[in-house]
Amino acid sequence: MPILLTGIIVTILSLMVIAFVFIKRKKITCMAGMMTAMALGMLVGLTGGLLVGILYSGNLFFSTILGAAIGFLAGFLTGLPISVMAIIDGILSGIMGGMMGAMLGEMMLPEYRNSMIHIMLVIFVGMISIILYMLQQETGFNRLSLINKIFHNPLLLAIFFLLFFYAYNHLYNELARDDNVPIKNSSMGHSMISNNRFASPLNSGAKVKTVVMEATEFAYFPKNFKLTIGQPVTLILKNSGEVEHDIEFENMKASLLQPSHHGNDSKNQTVHVHSLPGKTAEIRFIPVESGVFRFYCTVPGHKESGMVGFVEIS
Repeated sequence: MPILLTGIIVTILSLMVIAFVFIKRKKITCMAGMMTAMALGMLVGLTGGLLVGILYSGNLFFSTILGAAIGFLAGFLTGLPISVMAIIDGILSGIMGGMMGAMLGEMMLPEYRNSMIHIMLVIFVGMISIILYMLQQETGFNRLSLINKIFHNPLLLAIFFLLFFYAYNHLYNELARDDNVPIKNSSMGHSMISNNRFASPLNSGAKVKTVVMEATEFAYFPKNFKLTIGQPVTLILKNSGEVEHDIEFENMKASLLQPSHHGNDSKNQTVHVHSLPGKTAEIRFIPVESGVFRFYCTVPGHKESGMVGFVEIS
């Protein structure tokens, strides 16, 4: 999966820095070692936290603990061969970066996650290159080394980064093509996944499909599901959280089979259902247009906290 690819790259580059520090520890000053541990702890924490925040979206506690642990480990291993002060700097920076990265991954809307991962990797690779160059200069490493040649030749530096990110982007897109449903919505100005087709709302002879949607703080389960045009749907919203939640479908055209809690009792109105803590509510409707549509919780702050999902109608 795409997140695994990014995680492997981050791990390999981090181990390169840690190995360099271990090998050249006698030539690295305490100040340089502290800076390296702090920088790597923060970078790994931020990037790793972002990845686990996205991977475990809906479980902010677990992703925060895991992100902080990743940053802790990176900072500790980098500072270990230098000094206690370097260890402390690395650990604190790593924990802080992991917590912030997890929060960022949890709050990031699905349509922006891939872009954020790319941006973070660009920052990570760039900073790791600078750290390696600094360490190479600090330890008096061979001036004819590959790192030194690349950094002193802007053309080689540009070619290196272009080739690296071209290969990464190609692999990422190939993996994402198999892993993810394309995020397309008429409200974003994208084309639909297929030509718009309308079904008569009276075509209700098909078997009713029941979809149970569980809402917690702050996520839906499932986050993605599929419906069929013209097939009646009973959507059950089960609120397992401690605060009120609802679900609203953005720009999805449907024929409501019953009045909703918000009075939507005519054709092509917004599908919206609300549930109090520990309660269950439902709404019945028939989808009349194909596409991929976003749904979210309209309670202030909930959408921003990750209560977003997508339905594919075909």
